[in-house]
Amino acid sequence: SLTIRCEPKSQLCSTRTSEMLTKAALPSIGQNVELKGNLYSIDSELYDGPFSKVYTVSESGAQFAMKIERTVGPTRPVLKLDALVLKQLNAERAAVGFPRLIAAGRTSLYKYVIMELVGPDLQRLRRALPAKKFSLPTALRVGGQTLDRIQSLHDCGWLCRDIKANNFCIGRDDTAVIFMLDFGFARRYMREDGVIIGKRTAAGLMGTIFYAPLAAHAFSDQCRRDDLESWFYMLIEITTDQSRTFPKWKLIYWKKDQAFVRVNDVEVKHNNCRGRVEIFSLR
Repeated sequence: SLTIRCEPKSQLCSTRTSEMLTKAALPSIGQNVELKGNLYSIDSELYDGPFSKVYTVSESGAQFAMKIERTVGPTRPVLKLDALVLKQLNAERAAVGFPRLIAAGRTSLYKYVIMELVGPDLQRLRRALPAKKFSLPTALRVGGQTLDRIQSLHDCGWLCRDIKANNFCIGRDDTAVIFMLDFGFARRYMREDGVIIGKRTAAGLMGTIFYAPLAAHAFSDQCRRDDLESWFYMLIEITTDQSRTFPKWKLIYWKKDQAFVRVNDVEVKHNNCRGRVEIFSLR
């Protein structure tokens, strides 16, 4: 995936300084941290980003995942929203395929979320295959489960706005179950009383640009349909010969006055689906 962040030159030095100052303040492997009365041991590091980290931690013999977000820096805070959505999904007993939220809070140096530890994500699993793609039967099973997760999220009144293979993982113990995670770009589309929230006149481009729907590239407000469009692009990715076709539909063209533009993108995605089930056609 590609993440692009444009910053004025005057902010670059402060950004790097913030990263250096907070990096030393975050927990390190082998360290024990006490959070809300429980002592967690930092076992390993799963991810290290500019302003966040993900660790595997253990407490009383059980392993969990701990996500940490630095409290300083110019980045958009997402961890609080991630925990809020996950907490609501956990409260829905019928909603399966979402990690259990163990704890969430903040210290003077960072915010944290501790959750159930799951297995590798679909992107990593796909790349480990010799053909770099799933077979059609496997992809259809994956598509069915991931679509169920998206529906559960929508039923709770939330949009994901960042549907991609990286955000779906198989279970650690039960590998037949696919889990959905990472809700830092989520947005409410429906109030708790069931009333749909009105569309905004303009919106920022949220999520990962390779999977973003056309509405996002047009800086329009997204809806449930746009999550499904990104889900469809994900299905194309996991069933396509990446070395032959995927780079073609990933092309992004830049203009001076417009950040993200798709050129003939829908047509290319449609062409990549020839020979597939007709219901997947974009037309």
